[in-house]
Amino acid sequence: MKRIIFAICTLLCANVLWAQEQLAVLRHNDSTSVFYGQTAFKQAYNAATHGDIITLSDGTFSTPSQIRKGITIRGKGACADSARRSAGTYFMKSFVVYQLGDSLQFSAEGIYFNRLETSNSYDIKLTRCYIGNFSQSGGVQATNCIITEYSMIGTSGTSYRNNTYINCVLIGGGSSYLPYYATCNNCIILGRGDENVGAAVGQFQYNNCIIMRNSTINDTILYGIINNSVLIGFTGVSHSAASGNVVMSRSDVFENWGGASFIDLKKYVLKSSVSDSIQGFDGSEVGIFGGFMPFDWRPSYDIIKRFNVANRTTADGKLSVDIEVISE
Repeated sequence: MKRIIFAICTLLCANVLWAQEQLAVLRHNDSTSVFYGQTAFKQAYNAATHGDIITLSDGTFSTPSQIRKGITIRGKGACADSARRSAGTYFMKSFVVYQLGDSLQFSAEGIYFNRLETSNSYDIKLTRCYIGNFSQSGGVQATNCIITEYSMIGTSGTSYRNNTYINCVLIGGGSSYLPYYATCNNCIILGRGDENVGAAVGQFQYNNCIIMRNSTINDTILYGIINNSVLIGFTGVSHSAASGNVVMSRSDVFENWGGASFIDLKKYVLKSSVSDSIQGFDGSEVGIFGGFMPFDWRPSYDIIKRFNVANRTTADGKLSVDIEVISE
């Protein structure tokens, strides 16, 4: 009988520990609240107000139908990392940031978004995120992000301006054009380049980028400002303000372009001759490996791994708190 009871207790404890590992920590001013389980983010979001910070552990989280608060979300990382024993932080359903006011900012770091939509929201900051499908309006600043399919970066209209991408990888799905109404610095970009988005030069600006055509047919890039960039699959630029550009092949630029998936970081490793001779405007390597730090999915903040508070105080009125923080 004792063995049976022990086995049941062990199973219950294991379930509790697993639930504790998937959590959301809400920081509001000087107070901290902790929520558990797959719905932890939804609970934290419902309790949050503009300007709050929600820090997420490993795991896949459900999300509200729309995000309408100017909050900051911090994840454990946008993919699994065995060295840090991290499975990553994931939103697998559509994540919609909708109609934030002009003075509100939505910020995310270290998150995997299967689909991210920023509709009528104009102050979006993304850092070290992976985005499977990105449908967005204006006012986006993305740094060290991988976006494997964008659908509205290349949409005309003044509301889609003021988008800045720094040390990102931007992959146009299908026959997507190169992103326009955007400024791309130190980025790797894949898309069509034969689009006519207007009769005026300056609909997009690429500085110190590697620009690839997603077709085997060579063509020219139209109506952009393109400086100090590598062109792959293009014969050159036309109707554009251009200087310092060079035409090269994929095999001359990348160590291993045949990676299994777009999220495979090895896919974007530049050959040493390229990384040494073709640098970003800040002197760093072009693409996700350059910028403010050597690229990895490691977040720049502490993650709370376990947070337990006793149900009762001790006889002398003390409250027992058990907390484990992973410092990155």
